[in-house]
Amino acid sequence: MHPQIAAVVNNANPYGQMLNDIAQENAEKVLNYIDDLNLERNIRFRPTHAGSLFMAWNIGDWEYDMECVKNGYIVFTFTKNGYEKASGCTLYDDFIPQFEKYLLML
Repeated sequence: MHPQIAAVVNNANPYGQMLNDIAQENAEKVLNYIDDLNLERNIRFRPTHAGSLFMAWNIGDWEYDMECVKNGYIVFTFTKNGYEKASGCTLYDDFIPQFEKYLLML
C-alpha cells in the first residue's frame, strides 16, 4: 500500500465511511501508473464522506482531479489554467487512455 493511501486510511474519520477495497485498489493502480511516469508527484489526497478517495495532482499548468469511487469508477476532471479540458466517469481500464492523452499535453 502506498504511504499516502495508508495515511488516509489510518487518519479516517471514525464517523465517516471507510475507504472500501475497490476504491483503494483503483487508487493504488493510479498511483502505480503515476510512479512509472517519473514525474513530479505533487498530489493531494482526501477521503470523501461516501467512502471514496479524491486525488488532485498539479503539474505545470495542469490539474488532474480524480476520485476513485467505491463502485469501481474513476470520476475525473482535467483542467489547464482553470479551464476544463476533459471530464468523465469511467472504469480504470478506460480511464488510463484518457489520462495518457492529457498527460502528453504537458
